[in-house]
Amino acid sequence: MDIYWIWLSLIRYVGPILQKRLLLEFETPEKIYFASQCDLEKTPHLNKRAIHSVINSRDLSRAREILKRCEEKGIKLLPFTNDLYPSFAKAAQESPILLYYKGQLLKINDSIGVVGSRRCTAYGRKAAENIGTALALHDVPLISGFAKGIDSYAQASCIKQGGYTAIFLGGGPDVCYPPEQHSLYHKTLEKGGAFLSQYPPGTNPSPKQFLQRNALISAWSQELVVVEASENSGALWTADFSRKQGKPIYALPHSIYLNEGKGSNLLLARGAIPYLGIESLRSIHSTKSSPLLTPLQEEDPIIKLLSESPLTIPKLQYALNSTDEQLLDKLVTLELEGKIIIRGEMVSIR
Repeated sequence: MDIYWIWLSLIRYVGPILQKRLLLEFETPEKIYFASQCDLEKTPHLNKRAIHSVINSRDLSRAREILKRCEEKGIKLLPFTNDLYPSFAKAAQESPILLYYKGQLLKINDSIGVVGSRRCTAYGRKAAENIGTALALHDVPLISGFAKGIDSYAQASCIKQGGYTAIFLGGGPDVCYPPEQHSLYHKTLEKGGAFLSQYPPGTNPSPKQFLQRNALISAWSQELVVVEASENSGALWTADFSRKQGKPIYALPHSIYLNEGKGSNLLLARGAIPYLGIESLRSIHSTKSSPLLTPLQEEDPIIKLLSESPLTIPKLQYALNSTDEQLLDKLVTLELEGKIIIRGEMVSIR
């Protein structure tokens, strides 16, 4: 039942990781609610504070109020076990067990995250709008954060071309922030997009919540494009989450003399893939009719692994049970043959 999902998501000292451990042990939030202390103590890696918090939080009144508010405002719940929760998003440890959403949520298989500076240049705006348009034309969902500037320009151009957008907010899914984007908020809903949040309806945004929102943008994006970012841009936090989650990161090359692009160029210096047009994105290639891999490529175990998703060199080494030297030699050979791309520690198929 929805009310138990809400209850579980609200318990103090029991974050997403512990919540998932509990679900693994008890299968449903309702069973967790009624579990005995003895059964809770058998849950691996569940500390005493978390156990006491579960036991002392057995009150559904707040969850009942939130559920009622959701029904009044047309907000739906997306539990972790729902098929509409992408499997690649579930893999991120930051992903919550419950999301609230307003609008139409579609099944997402391929997705591109687009983020950037609020105070963007004309160059950045044009690039963001071109990306949004191209994603719509290729039927690839756009994931973003509704911030002014790059995020919103990409989002607006995507929905203008009939594309699908799934937008994460730093407050409740019914809270339009920034408020001056009221028109874009309602246009997105009218065109079949969705606004998602891990926070209940009516929740006002806060700095900490924007950081958690950035983690979700990354989790729901199979690739991330940073169009423009200053040195202190929140887009760099999103890119950092993507790096930790093993996602390909693209950055638009920028003038070294403008502050708006310093963060983007810093990402490139750290190994991000230069964004040189929509065709450089792997998700765009996957929408084409021609196969991405040839039979000859599929024979190579490294190519087999990378055909599922880009991986870091340490993850490849672990998966192949290979020595560092052996793996690097093979990777260099494959790169020289034009079969893969190595950017820093990230390896992907060309």
